[in-house]
Formats: sequence, C-alpha cells, structure tokens
Amino acid sequence: MLTFTLSLDSLSLYIALFDIAALLTYVLYLINKKRKLENAINRITDFISEYFINTGTEVQVSCYKLANDDNRFVVLIQSEPLKRFRYSFILESNLIAHTLKKTGSVVDRIYWRFPVSSQKDIEDDLQIKAESEDLYFSEVKSKTQSGLEYKVSEASWDDFEGPK
Repeated sequence: MLTFTLSLDSLSLYIALFDIAALLTYVLYLINKKRKLENAINRITDFISEYFINTGTEVQVSCYKLANDDNRFVVLIQSEPLKRFRYSFILESNLIAHTLKKTGSVVDRIYWRFPVSSQKDIEDDLQIKAESEDLYFSEVKSKTQSGLEYKVSEASWDDFEGPK
C-alpha cells in the first residue's frame, strides 16, 4: 500500500504564487507587445494611405514587421501604373522620412507593385483613361496605335544603295 501526503508549508506556497505571478506577467507582456505592434502597423498604413489620398492617388498599403526588430517595418504599396511613380525611389526617401517623423516607426524598405492586366483590359482602360489628366496613358495609347499600322512599299535597288 502506497500513501501520498502533500503538505504545503509557507515557502512552497510562496514559490507557487511567485510562479503564477511571473507567468501572468509574461502573458500580459506578450499581449501588450502584440497590441503595440498592431497599433504601429495601423499608424503606418493609415499615414501612407492618407499621404497618397492627399496627392489624389488611390493605393493599397500593407505593412509587415521585420523578423529581428520590433520597430522596423517593410511597406508594400500597390497602385495603378502612373507616370508620377516612374521615379518612385525619390518618393520613397521622402515617405520614409515623413513616416519616421509622424509615427516614430522606422520603415526599412518600400516595395511597389503596379499590376498589369491582360492586353484587352489594358486597351479598354486606355480608352477610358485617355481623356484623363495623366499623360502616361495618352502616351501609351499613341504608341500602341502607331505600332499597329505598318507601312510597306516597294523600293528599287538604286534607292536602297543611294545616299542616306
């Protein structure tokens, strides 16, 4: 026959209570850290979205934390292809500096995505946006229309060998 007796003296009770308190403190720390991370991501995405809305451009912004640092982020911006984003590296440096100043979070990199549709969708979009104020679409439309018309004519051998 085996008997098991458990007696809790004051020292073992204090150790058990300390363990429970330490575990609870750690759980609250993790919850607070996650909440701060979500708030930082929301501040960055809201700031960048408002930045582009003020310039009259609609973009989709997503933000991700770098794995090794809690205060450094990578931002992904998706926009329709506009001529003003042709030199986006200049815009990136200004955007990173403004984000640091306004949110206090460091944006390490900004990646751009300009999704392109099928050729038929592009032609339909170009017809719709040809009247828009952005010159990029009108340039593309003129280049695609002029590229479709081939002009072939006969030339004599003398014209070919003649002065150029």
